[in-house]
Amino acid sequence: MSQKTPTQHPFKLRSHINNSHLAPHNQFFYPNRTARQSDILTPETGLRGGVVEPEKYLLLDSNVTAAYYLPRSCRSKRVCARIQNIFDSVRSGHSRFFFYLPNFCVAEVFSVFMKHSFGSWNRHIQNQGTIDTRHYSKLVKQFESDIHNGKFIYHYELARYHVLAINLVAPIDHYFQVSRSKKKKNDPKGRRTAKPDVNPMSTFDHLIIAMGIHLARIHGPDRVSIVSADKRLIDIMAKCRSDIPFETKRRLKLDRAEAVTGIEFNSSAFPSYADLLRCKNSELSELFGAWPLPTSKVPGVYRYLE
Repeated sequence: MSQKTPTQHPFKLRSHINNSHLAPHNQFFYPNRTARQSDILTPETGLRGGVVEPEKYLLLDSNVTAAYYLPRSCRSKRVCARIQNIFDSVRSGHSRFFFYLPNFCVAEVFSVFMKHSFGSWNRHIQNQGTIDTRHYSKLVKQFESDIHNGKFIYHYELARYHVLAINLVAPIDHYFQVSRSKKKKNDPKGRRTAKPDVNPMSTFDHLIIAMGIHLARIHGPDRVSIVSADKRLIDIMAKCRSDIPFETKRRLKLDRAEAVTGIEFNSSAFPSYADLLRCKNSELSELFGAWPLPTSKVPGVYRYLE
């Protein structure tokens, strides 16, 4: 089943800095399904012709994005149900969220589709088996349709400003021992130890947070949220937004990072976050204004649900 093409609607971003590197003429497409293509929203005019400014800007991680199109790629039914609720609420016009997806996360989502279609040897899918290539083609077509010209999800390009901003993130990750898992490791002699399985994040995870920092600078930190199901990424976000002692900041050269990026290291420099795996419904309600979000039937969207 192919996606019915909704009308695309351009509007200009509310900007507090020069963000010409983000898109030509500072113009983006908002996935609203009811307004006319000629309706334009600008910071100067506000509401025009029925187009409403987004309530929030959501920076998506690849794990939750892939879970929407291919739920079997995610072990948590809760994550799948939650991202479906968010996407369906926007598709059906009940919620006004703007979706950003980093370009390397776009590649990761395509790779997930390929793994589940061609990776019969992969231990992650051996118990499930591969999906038919016809379903793979439909998934690819649907995702391509959703990201084309920012029709539903805006393909957010990596820029030098994001690379510089990892100076505000990576030192926190490498200094504080944040664990991905609560499980304890065995030492070489077979004895149980209390030390958790601690590994730093990947550079791509650093970049997701760095992109969030710049989006927070553009739209305001209270209007930007990173949406993920990665415990370690969320925990580092929480640590960055916490009260870190001044001496620790100096030790981590965060003063230099501030000079390089032009961004002061404090909680307001970082966006909020939605942990679709662990957060409570009440926390999602506080973040989005309601939970679950209102939805109605969304026809013409292909997802592989087996």
